[in-house]
Amino acid sequence: MTEKVKETKVLDMEQKRADKIDKMQQFLTDNKIDCFDVQKIEDERHTTIFRSRMEVKGQILPMAVLMDDSVYIILQVQIAPQVIPEAKLPELAAAINNMNNNVRPFKFTVSEKGDFMLNACITAENNTFNPVLLNAIIGEALKFLEAQYSNIMEAIWKK
Repeated sequence: MTEKVKETKVLDMEQKRADKIDKMQQFLTDNKIDCFDVQKIEDERHTTIFRSRMEVKGQILPMAVLMDDSVYIILQVQIAPQVIPEAKLPELAAAINNMNNNVRPFKFTVSEKGDFMLNACITAENNTFNPVLLNAIIGEALKFLEAQYSNIMEAIWKK
């Protein structure tokens, strides 16, 4: 008896990324949103970065949406640049972990340069990527930061 072999189709990851990018650019065009700069990175994941900024409590915070060949999109907001030197990180670890445990949609990280960042990881396969949802998550990040920015900065500066 001969077994039937299932053929596995390998998806073209570069095309998936391109489709997400096309959907995002079309959404921005359709909604007359012109505050994003687009940067294509020549890396192994074919990353494209949509850069913008948001104003929170009078502060301009850099924001980026990173898209690549994976099924993820990353939203990053730089809350405070270079405020956490490596030596200070152990003191702040408990406060950062507390924020990560209590704020479900966003996670907080410290970059190699000491930038304090808010991150959101969004699953976004080509056929399920929804720029409207991404826009809503950006809006939620803005509302969260408007409400909590002073508390976050107080936790950072008091340590």
